[in-house]
Amino acid sequence: MPVVYIGHAANQYAGDAAALVELCVREPDGHGGWVIKATIYERNSSLNVREFCSVVRQTPGPVLLIRPVQNKTVELVREKLDGFVPVVVCEAYEIDGLRASIADVCRRHQGGEPHEALDVVVAFLLMRKLDQEHMWTGNSKGYMWSSDIPKGRGVDDKYSGRVPHVLNTLFQEEIVVCKISNSKKKYALNPDKRELIYGYLRKRRLPDSLHRKLSRSNDVESVRVLDCLDIYTGVDEDEGGER
Repeated sequence: MPVVYIGHAANQYAGDAAALVELCVREPDGHGGWVIKATIYERNSSLNVREFCSVVRQTPGPVLLIRPVQNKTVELVREKLDGFVPVVVCEAYEIDGLRASIADVCRRHQGGEPHEALDVVVAFLLMRKLDQEHMWTGNSKGYMWSSDIPKGRGVDDKYSGRVPHVLNTLFQEEIVVCKISNSKKKYALNPDKRELIYGYLRKRRLPDSLHRKLSRSNDVESVRVLDCLDIYTGVDEDEGGER
């Protein structure tokens, strides 16, 4: 079952947010059947953001933070989960309102929120495909023809119009390398950047300068397309994803 993450204060009195969350846990049909993973705030209405976000990244799901919660905590959670899952803050005074908030954040997640620049998404899919196909230079088999990149196996043909621009941008950043054979270009991931590339795939984040270059188009895509990067979660930089 899909998971929704809820942060709330510790139980203090009957009918408070903690009690309402517990009721939702016991009666999931009231909010669409999603499994609730609840986290209790520390005494100062904060979270261990690193630990919380690590759990969310391992099993992606929308996040609902119930007030009172520190503004700094909200900012940090949103920063670490930016472009990954929707993060919503709400009040919880009665059960119907809480169920509506849970259903809303779950609908956003299912609807593809958040969205990311299309070229950023294509860049991740492209790097994943080259890695999964063992394209890390070496002999001729370590390169892929540019025309073969948007032909499925991780990069859908619908992205074919964006692949040349994304390849050129990644080449300028030395993330991919290129060689010409029979007057045609072939590409591979730069083995000198292996650790950085696996870091990008694992965290689903690019350097700010590269992200800006790939965000100049107004076209966007759902980040749910990048759930295929789950294979890199918890993987050491020198290992890559599952083959």
